[in-house]
Amino acid sequence: MNVEIITLILRLVIVIVSCIVAPTVKHWLETSTENAKMESIREAAWSAVYAAEQLYNTMEHADPSGEIRRKYAARAVSIAAARAGIALTDSDIDNIVQAAVQELNLVKHGGLLPKLEGELNES
Repeated sequence: MNVEIITLILRLVIVIVSCIVAPTVKHWLETSTENAKMESIREAAWSAVYAAEQLYNTMEHADPSGEIRRKYAARAVSIAAARAGIALTDSDIDNIVQAAVQELNLVKHGGLLPKLEGELNES
């Protein structure tokens, strides 16, 4: 009889703990996965903005307004988001590209280095 009561109490404790812990673990997993996806989109944006700057900032492919470069980077961000399974609006994409442009300008004029995944692995 005592064994049955102890077993019942242990089952009850396990159920209560799982009801508390499971949602927390689920939220943590979803958040870490979402953060990794957004970081990959940020890296894609930075790379696309840098590439667009290199491609379209020459005499042969001059883009004084920056519209061609913006479209190039926006397309790259859109593709990265689709691959990550994240739906972004055009406004979201424009904001991400703008942030990457500002970061590139900081790097160019301020001497700051971006923290890209490949660079972190090499250190």
